[in-house]
Amino acid sequence: VSQMPAAQLTHINYAFANIANGQCVLGDPYADTDKAFPGDSWDTGAKRGNFNQLTKLKAINPNLRTLISVGGWTWSANFSAAAGTPQSRATFAQSCVNFMKTYGFDGIDIDWEYPVSGGLQSGVAADKANYTLLLQALRDELNRQGSADAGKHYDLTIAAPAGPSILTNLEISKVASTVDWINLMTYDFHGAWDAKTNHQSALFDSPNDPSTGDQKLYNSNDAIEAFISRGVPAAKLNLGIGYYGRGWTGVANANNGLYQT
Repeated sequence: VSQMPAAQLTHINYAFANIANGQCVLGDPYADTDKAFPGDSWDTGAKRGNFNQLTKLKAINPNLRTLISVGGWTWSANFSAAAGTPQSRATFAQSCVNFMKTYGFDGIDIDWEYPVSGGLQSGVAADKANYTLLLQALRDELNRQGSADAGKHYDLTIAAPAGPSILTNLEISKVASTVDWINLMTYDFHGAWDAKTNHQSALFDSPNDPSTGDQKLYNSNDAIEAFISRGVPAAKLNLGIGYYGRGWTGVANANNGLYQT
């Protein structure tokens, strides 16, 4: 954390917090709050870990904002239950805001992969509406906390799917009115799960792409257009860029390996 070029950044998301018993909990207690870095104390109650490092980073860079990301691909299974009822949503929202305050974050990012279907564990049809209600419960709780903190604004964001089939499981225009912005996961469009090689984070569609159906829309431009056409303001869309690539072996020596089995 101490090596981050924070003067060149506006926001840092820390991934991830987990969900247990319907509440936000530490995802990796050792890395988050226990690991000792130079200058840290082992005294009882002393703060350590990456969370404390982020606090120190913000002290040097007061305009930097940090958000705690909740869930992710691996830890999204418990979102459905947390979103299921008014009481469970209130419990979740209160726990996330308490987590945010306890560890010094400036906002909450929800990374539910995915409501209804498409993730490691399928959800239920009610997730579509319940996700909207869950985000509203978070927004309400953040606003209450902000009022108690002399009018401070706390950010609420989400990571959103870029694929058309999963996007249909979100009430995205309602979501957009609740969150500060939406981080589009415009990467992992293609990978080892496909029958042919392809761009994992294409900016535009290629006329040479042999993909059919929804996969013809697996590119950043079409993803952005899909959100805008559903009523999401462009100013609330943040394009994701994966700082990594994907590779294949056993590929035919044709077209530089692109679109090959």
